Amino acid sequence: MSGAAVMGRIVRRAASTTRTEARGGPEDSMSKITTLEQAAASIPDGSTVAIGGLSMNSAPMALVRELVRQEKRDLDLVAIVAGMAVDWLVAGGCVRRVMSGLVSFEGLGLAPNFRAAVQSGQVAIEEYSEHLLVCRLQAQSYNLPFMPTKAGLGTDVLGLHAASGTVREEKDGPTGEHYVACTRLPVDVALVHAHEADDRGNTRVNPKLVWMDNEIVNAATRTVASVERVVGTKAFTAEPERTTYPRFVIDTVAPAPQGAYPCSCFPEYSHDSDFFMAYSQAASDRETFTQFFQERVAGPETWEDFLVVNNVATGVPA
Repeated sequence: MSGAAVMGRIVRRAASTTRTEARGGPEDSMSKITTLEQAAASIPDGSTVAIGGLSMNSAPMALVRELVRQEKRDLDLVAIVAGMAVDWLVAGGCVRRVMSGLVSFEGLGLAPNFRAAVQSGQVAIEEYSEHLLVCRLQAQSYNLPFMPTKAGLGTDVLGLHAASGTVREEKDGPTGEHYVACTRLPVDVALVHAHEADDRGNTRVNPKLVWMDNEIVNAATRTVASVERVVGTKAFTAEPERTTYPRFVIDTVAPAPQGAYPCSCFPEYSHDSDFFMAYSQAASDRETFTQFFQERVAGPETWEDFLVVNNVATGVPA
């Protein structure tokens, strides 16, 4: 996490009279532990929500499922490289727009409900390269109007955004060089999944950061982290260099064992290829999928019930 990005986030938070922790205020000593239900309830309809993880790896599926269960609506999703998380939200009718480089199930092809919704016009799509989308997030992190890059020059991607100008070709006056200006992308809330956190919000991903999750965390006004387990603060003070997200960038921690399922959370568990296959096959028929989605995704009342329905062992004593 770069110093400039951290300072940018502190400045944005300090501008809010409701945020005191970034300035060392009393929130620093308050527990940030909450339930999945409460965490999802804090996200209003119409929010811009950034989804962490990389395709089938470490997506915040427990949080996403709860958004579906609470019937959130008109969400704008930012997902650099996504898959099942976006597809669940689209299937649940939660999504207005998706900003992404790719939404797929890798070898199984594009995420089926996402593809169908975009093709029908039900969901709007803003397609970027991964780099251009990251540059938009970085502009937000650094409190800049745009982030310049040479990537994207001469490609068709710029034409996709000619009307909005969110990424556009510009010319530098003094040098005459051309570059792409990637405008800042405000994010209301970032959702990430990690291995462990303490009750103050210090959060750790083992053994290292997942893909570009730090970019969405830095850009977001607030961040909700689901975690495999809650640990004591001594686990962080003993090895501070292994802290992925310090407490001042994490607003809420929601315990969720196997919280990335059916995606992976390496090195603790891999993705469930059988679930991905069954989901994809069910999606070929609307009636079949509606039943599948209700029985195996949205229907179970709690995350624990969801895991039982899908025969997932948590390793957590009852």
